[in-house]
Amino acid sequence: MTSPAPTVDPAILDTLAFSGLDKAEMRRRALASRPDLDFFEHKLSFVRRRVVGRDPARPTLVVLPDGPATIESYDAFIEALSDRFNIAVIEIPGFGFSYPLRSEALTFEQTSRIVADALADLDPPRAVLVGPCVQGLIAARVAEMIPDKLAGLIIAQTGDFPAQKIWSCDLLDAQGNLRRPFEGQIKFRLAREKATVDWWTPFVAGPNLPLETFQQEARTVLRSGCCYALASMIQNLSEMEAPELRPAVPTSVLWGLADQSHAATDKRSILRYAPDADYAELEGVGHFTDLEAPETIAAEAEKLLQRTA
Repeated sequence: MTSPAPTVDPAILDTLAFSGLDKAEMRRRALASRPDLDFFEHKLSFVRRRVVGRDPARPTLVVLPDGPATIESYDAFIEALSDRFNIAVIEIPGFGFSYPLRSEALTFEQTSRIVADALADLDPPRAVLVGPCVQGLIAARVAEMIPDKLAGLIIAQTGDFPAQKIWSCDLLDAQGNLRRPFEGQIKFRLAREKATVDWWTPFVAGPNLPLETFQQEARTVLRSGCCYALASMIQNLSEMEAPELRPAVPTSVLWGLADQSHAATDKRSILRYAPDADYAELEGVGHFTDLEAPETIAAEAEKLLQRTA
């Protein structure tokens, strides 16, 4: 009797081998754009980070970019807030130049674990973690994993798991293309710049995002060979059994109301995970809440820090 053939995870197409770059060239390109970039090397994934300021007397904002934003998108954010905060920007596995080495790095639980390890490795003083969109769910899980490393959590543009699944499957992937294993990874690889930079970004951005600059930075990073594992993320999100998150740190929830993609999302659904969170809806702010409203992020962070002082 023969054994069944092993099942191949379609997310393998979003690992380093699919990028067309060997590790040395990937590292060179990944670290070329800014002098203060580095890698946290996990057995499952590279994690690219940028840290500006390591003053132990200042609190730290730790941000997880939401694609097509990458570390390169955060120059203005850093310039606006680095006089008051240390700032660390960490790309999650499968996005930017955080190349996954194995497909399990792209599951929700392993992504969260890897991010938690990369953050703990920095040991930032009085850190407030900022998670926009699906990264908000990852950030909430990280806050469960390493609450002793965090003074607060800011979740932006994020519904609970059922709401995010509806949003990603019914809007982002209304035709079901990205949910098809292997086909989804290949189709998105071929169309990712047109789909996300040319169409998606203007659709969801608010008026305060410097649109042309953002798009040009995103195109440059995409064309330099970065990864963008959106198909694998959507496939994992659509199939996983959603956990009940309970972040054990003071939390704020922000929603930019100019984000057309979330017009029908149950915005308060995220409060099931953090019922005591501060909650605010922002007029004139779109999907990229952190990039569009850095002073609001700073103000929320300061309120959270006062609660934990």
